[in-house]
Amino acid sequence: MNDKRTISQERVPSDSNDVTATRSMVAEDDGRSLTAHRDGDVVLRNGSTVRIRVMRPTDEPSLLALLQSLSDESRWLRFYSSASGAALANEAHREANLDHTFGLLAFSGAAERVVGHAFYAVVDEHRAEVAFTIANDFQGRGLGTMLLGQLAEVAAVNGIQVFEAEVVAANHAMLHVFRASGFPIEVDATAGQLHVTFPTSFSEEAIKRFEQRETIAAVNALKLFFNPRAVAVVGASRQRGTIGGEIFHNLLSYGFNGPVYPVNPTAEVIQCVPAYPSVEAIAGPVDLAIIIVPAARVTEVAAACGRKGVKALVVISAGFSETGNEGQERQAELLRVCRAAGMRLIGPNCMGIANTDPAVLLDATFAPGVPPPGRVGFSSQSGALGLAIIEYANSLGLGISTFVSVGNKADISGNDLLRYWESDDGTDVILLYLESFGNPKKFSQIARRVGRQKPIVVVKSGRSAAGARATSSHTGALIAASDVTVDALFRQAGVIRTDTLAELFDVASLLANQPLPRGHRVGIITNAGGPAILCADACEARGLEVPLLDESSQEKLRSFLLPGASASNPVDMIASASADDYHKAMGIVAADNNVDALIV
Repeated sequence: MNDKRTISQERVPSDSNDVTATRSMVAEDDGRSLTAHRDGDVVLRNGSTVRIRVMRPTDEPSLLALLQSLSDESRWLRFYSSASGAALANEAHREANLDHTFGLLAFSGAAERVVGHAFYAVVDEHRAEVAFTIANDFQGRGLGTMLLGQLAEVAAVNGIQVFEAEVVAANHAMLHVFRASGFPIEVDATAGQLHVTFPTSFSEEAIKRFEQRETIAAVNALKLFFNPRAVAVVGASRQRGTIGGEIFHNLLSYGFNGPVYPVNPTAEVIQCVPAYPSVEAIAGPVDLAIIIVPAARVTEVAAACGRKGVKALVVISAGFSETGNEGQERQAELLRVCRAAGMRLIGPNCMGIANTDPAVLLDATFAPGVPPPGRVGFSSQSGALGLAIIEYANSLGLGISTFVSVGNKADISGNDLLRYWESDDGTDVILLYLESFGNPKKFSQIARRVGRQKPIVVVKSGRSAAGARATSSHTGALIAASDVTVDALFRQAGVIRTDTLAELFDVASLLANQPLPRGHRVGIITNAGGPAILCADACEARGLEVPLLDESSQEKLRSFLLPGASASNPVDMIASASADDYHKAMGIVAADNNVDALIV
């Protein structure tokens, strides 16, 4: 960008739950908006993250470092030659200072190493040429496609209707990026070179492809949590009854299928296991770290985990956004550390996670017991309720596939979990305890899709003004919608809303242990008229139908029911009905062509 352009910064809400981003507005001297790009973090195919922002002329040295790091083959495919030395310096200077150009850079790691560069140069009023450079070790992660999507979005806003690119015929990776994007590309071949053109507007197919990539990224990120090779517990304690002691004990006693490393600088042995003074002192690889230290030390520990190569953090510690401005700043810094290291984060201010899969057996919670294995995925925004949920599930014998206490949702959110459970063959029913939405629109889109395959049952707290205030102070939640709006959102998305945890588990038990009905027609069998009336009213108030039974079914019922009984629907067999009468009536009503479900 040359010095005719100015850059201003505006804070805007991010598409993700609790992360804010910066929109960079680049304008000409005449005041015409040239770009509107949302700087922020993106999740790659493998679940790691990079930060993408608008390129500035001062980024020239960082861009040169990226070009110099490329292999000879990558340089040839990008520049049609094995450029080096002065040629690369000239190219970096040219790309960083071109007029009528918009560029993006992708950064990774605490040192903010540039791992990707993409730009478009305006050809005429409605066309622009696009080019990409991706670091060798970041190729194949979907970064090029993410940059392409963001470039196209900015270009379309600024009146650019068509992108074009000159691609070496041997550059199969770049051609794959264009084809896999979902944009309808046209390719004209000449000697050794391909001329690629496609519109910048997002077709339905392009939108679908980008949504699929978001799902793949979320699934791969959560696999790091639910299926780690090794776990470190930073803040593990020798004392049972403490949070650090209980989490470490639960990991061992449940039988996690991998090494569990206790980290505590003041102990040599914790619960018969040799301890380490820091996570960096552990010799083997660590995929997942559970952090249970005072809030003021969490960021320091997270940075050490990043240096160790940890990819997933669960922060149990409280004292973050739920506690006010200082806590919000602490949480923002924690997230910056995680993003810089490419780590994903559950929490802070949570009670942990669990996976009952026999191949994993992960209980990284401080609950006194873990539910039996099953096919129900559960997410709770409240740690204390998470404890009650696990205890309740145990008492009912309701099997859980995976459990997550998301806490403040600084990074991993309910939307990410919905995507994960959508693709998880071990989960049939999804239960959520929600206190807030980070992105209601995105939740609705995902829930509508997921709910077609797997029922979603929700308890949403904060119905009243007092409840909303309590929710905000509890997990630092942002209450963005009235309860009437939330109800409408759930209905539109096909989400089943319950008022209490007891109702939630009643519905969950029904869904987990019985097949879904064919339709909405209900047969009711009772031996008391009053409850039958109440049941019928409740069904019809919820949009269900209580139809008359076939005449043939009614005749079969009358053949053994006493005078005074009703054989229509509800079927009131009166108080003298025997167990055998119930058995026969259930068979007749269940077989009736007008009935999809039976209430007894």
